[in-house]
Amino acid sequence: TIPESVTYGGISYPVTSIGDWAFSDCSGLTSVTIPNSVTSISDGSFSACSGLTSVTISNSVTSIGDWAFSDCSGLTSIKVESGNSVYDSRENCNAIIKTATNTLITGCKNTIIPNSVTSIGIGAFYGCLGLTSVTIPNSVTSIRDRAFGSCSGLTSIKVESGNSVYDSRENCNAIIETATNTLISGCKNTIIPNSVTSIGYMAFSDCSGLTSVTIPNSVTSIGAFAFIECSGLTSVNIPNSVTSIGDFAFGHCSGLTSVTIGNSVTSIGNSAFYNCSRLTSVNIPNSVTSIGDEAFWGCSGLTSVTIGNSVTSIGNKAFYDCRGLTSVTIPNSVTSIGDEAFWGCSGLTSVTIGNSVTSIGNYAFKYCDGLKSVTIPNSVTSISDGSFSACSGLTSVTIPNSVTSIGDEAFWGCSGLTSVTIGNSVTSIGDWAFGNCTGLTRIDAYPNPEKVGTGVDAFDGVPKDGTLHVLPKYLSAYQTASQWCEFTNIKDDLTEIGDINLDGKVDVTDVTTLVNMILNGETANLELADINADGKVNVSDVTALVNIILS
Repeated sequence: TIPESVTYGGISYPVTSIGDWAFSDCSGLTSVTIPNSVTSISDGSFSACSGLTSVTISNSVTSIGDWAFSDCSGLTSIKVESGNSVYDSRENCNAIIKTATNTLITGCKNTIIPNSVTSIGIGAFYGCLGLTSVTIPNSVTSIRDRAFGSCSGLTSIKVESGNSVYDSRENCNAIIETATNTLISGCKNTIIPNSVTSIGYMAFSDCSGLTSVTIPNSVTSIGAFAFIECSGLTSVNIPNSVTSIGDFAFGHCSGLTSVTIGNSVTSIGNSAFYNCSRLTSVNIPNSVTSIGDEAFWGCSGLTSVTIGNSVTSIGNKAFYDCRGLTSVTIPNSVTSIGDEAFWGCSGLTSVTIGNSVTSIGNYAFKYCDGLKSVTIPNSVTSISDGSFSACSGLTSVTIPNSVTSIGDEAFWGCSGLTSVTIGNSVTSIGDWAFGNCTGLTRIDAYPNPEKVGTGVDAFDGVPKDGTLHVLPKYLSAYQTASQWCEFTNIKDDLTEIGDINLDGKVDVTDVTTLVNMILNGETANLELADINADGKVNVSDVTALVNIILS
């Protein structure tokens, strides 16, 4: 019971409004008394009050917001008191109608839409689980978004003949916008006519009773949220006529096990198959050019995916947490792999990255701990933050000469990594880039002649014993407990000589290189190894070797 007034600090204040979402989700609320002092019921005030069975709007209420009583699945009776200047419940219709515009703004399972109604408002019947049938009179010329959304109990939908805007042609059990041939609302018994060209926004949303659907060849687009949360849907065939699949079109279809995507589809929308956990395989045809963000997020049952050779971009989190996926080939057409695109694909053992990819997104393959090896193509210019972090199964990696930067945590926690080769174009290595790579024993680095910037603790956790083989072009000091690795200028000629030890000294094993260095007076950092020239000369003393060369 909402009071007419409240007292605070000795002053009495009238209650005139019920705020946005004030009682939202109060599932235990069974009845409410709204006093005459209240003039406004705001957006979503009683949304999702599933225990609410009846509501009476007093004649003082002059404003009711969107979704005020949406998703009140238990509502059986709605009444507006006579004398209300803005709203009415004409003909005992069990609904709230805005008198001036003849717009039905809230209905329930017992609503009968009067012939005088011209418009059905946003979410008017949203979440009305008990609604089993609906008849749209020929007076209705406007049906707003989600008017019948999440009405999972609907078995019959009919538009009266003579309606100038909508129809239910061929007894299809659906509402079709006549001029555009767009199916805007369907139910579990809908049969989509061959004349329909588009399946509209949220047309079958939360239709849990829908177990199968045939999409005819006339359909060219499937709108956003069209089949979201159709948990009973097990398979779907998207015909060749369809060119686009909207955002969340099949999101949360938890029962979906198979899908066929026609060869005219050019784009798969964001989250199009989000959390379709039972989907086992998908073939993305050559017609597709983009895979949207989170398109297959949470498809944990997905074991195989074929990506067509026209795809140019894989969106952020496109295959996030697809832990059943074992292998993937990214075709040469792809130029970018989005952030966290394959994050958590723990079953992934191999990945082939096409030779047009220029960027690998942040944390793109993080936690792909089953990944044993990866080849980074020469097209890649940067390895982003955390791209391969926590890939504990990765044993070796070669960073090509095209790469100029290695981001923060790029290979952090790759405990199985034993060797890494860094190309000669790298100018920066980010914080913790190889941090906690506890198995790393060999770093072959050929960086830029200028000082290469290295982030804080770039090699922290890498063993610092004599087994580490470091072969850089300009590496004079290796990571210690208190400082990070720095690249400094020694000499270009060190490119093809032997090991640089942890003390910064160079074991020279190439005669030609050594000769040039001696003639240039550059012997400060040299420690000679045995040099076998045609099997005849073993020189272990710098002075002796210099004399031999000069003579």
